[in-house]
Amino acid sequence: MSEKIFFSWSEIQSVTRGKWLLETTTSGATCVQDDSRKITSGALFMAIVGEIADGHNYVKQAAKAGAGCVCVQREPDGETMSLLRTASCGCLLVENTLMAFQLIANANRRRYPKLPLLAVTGSCGKTSTKEMCAAVLSARWPGQVLKTEGNTNNHFGVPRNLLRIDENTAAAVIEAGSNHPGEIAALGKIIEPVSSVITCIGAAHLEFFKDLQGVAEEKGDILEAASPNGVAVIPAECVGLDILKRHAGKRRIITFGLSDKADVQSVYGGMVDGGYALTIIRHDTNERIDFTWSIGGEAQAGNAAAAAAAGIAFGLSLKEIAEGLKNCSLPGARMAQTEINGVHWVNDAYNANPSSMAASLKWFHEVSKDAPRRYVVIGDMLELGESSDMNHRETLQVALQMFAKPTDKVITIGQKFAVHSKKMGVECYGDVQEAASRKYEEGSWVFLKASCGTGLFKLVPSK
Repeated sequence: MSEKIFFSWSEIQSVTRGKWLLETTTSGATCVQDDSRKITSGALFMAIVGEIADGHNYVKQAAKAGAGCVCVQREPDGETMSLLRTASCGCLLVENTLMAFQLIANANRRRYPKLPLLAVTGSCGKTSTKEMCAAVLSARWPGQVLKTEGNTNNHFGVPRNLLRIDENTAAAVIEAGSNHPGEIAALGKIIEPVSSVITCIGAAHLEFFKDLQGVAEEKGDILEAASPNGVAVIPAECVGLDILKRHAGKRRIITFGLSDKADVQSVYGGMVDGGYALTIIRHDTNERIDFTWSIGGEAQAGNAAAAAAAGIAFGLSLKEIAEGLKNCSLPGARMAQTEINGVHWVNDAYNANPSSMAASLKWFHEVSKDAPRRYVVIGDMLELGESSDMNHRETLQVALQMFAKPTDKVITIGQKFAVHSKKMGVECYGDVQEAASRKYEEGSWVFLKASCGTGLFKLVPSK
């Protein structure tokens, strides 16, 4: 039985505008892969020049693994071409393999023009909101909602997720990230969302965006990428709101937030038996729904409002939205809790900027209020540009004010916090390795928050 063809070779050549160096005798690609370790029989291997590795170094490996064709941007040497012939593996030359990969992914997305596809971006809360949006849509289409896997939200990861869309996909939620101007616009052209969500505008990657208005201009590009008949889901209150509305153009706008100024409002009720209380209010219809869910913190309640607004954009009822949110859980190191040798570790050290740091500190303060002793371990926030020194000082002040009980202790890790820590008499370490030997008493709660590049997550001991 022959394998199902994902794209014919003529389609691949047409989409990528490539030139055959060596034609293949098979009908087409069974799948498209940019990782030679994942090659299966008949696959198209994209030899992408990445940030860490050059796919051209793995062309032979892909051919030996059964690839039907390799796509390259440099003509292979004679030895490699000989191996390709022997393996009956085609070779397609394109101008840029990453661009070709993106074009193929976009072509697959275009096969499903009626697919409810939502794009999510923002300075913080992207992944949490993506998970919530997918959970909400799953209430309408259980088991049929495709969502971005892990943290694959860049120009390499977005195409991988779009290539997973097939005839069994009823809806999709694609996360888009950016740390340089122009990246969201480029990703938006690949994604072609029906509607888009911007979680917040905050001080992230200011080294490249200069100020919050620059962040709003960048994130706003995802609204322009949406269908003219789509919906722009944006915060009711944020810096650069006028910029976001300009990017939304004539599209319908649904605002979300924690105040009654939002079209869709979340009211956070705090901890209750069995979880956390949450109310979602839709002000245009005066509907509201009260329920309990498993994710704590006012910031996450704000993300829930964004997901609820996205659900409304796709025609879901508040009952469906609440059911979806009740079934939502967050992946990876997002507020991940584990107890090791009597110490309760709370690991939120996957990313950090001033906005997410403040929100996470507030959340930890709430969920750990009954802990006998609390340690707040915060590490450097990266890519903040000229405002970095001020942001680290102010964040440390917030932490000290919030955790001021005799049984609380704030600890910093990294050079950006160090100068302020020494002035304020705060225990500090230059790096994670230096801090690794510090011990914590049995029964204490230890909270970790920093930019991923600091490696703060390594402090969680192995079980």
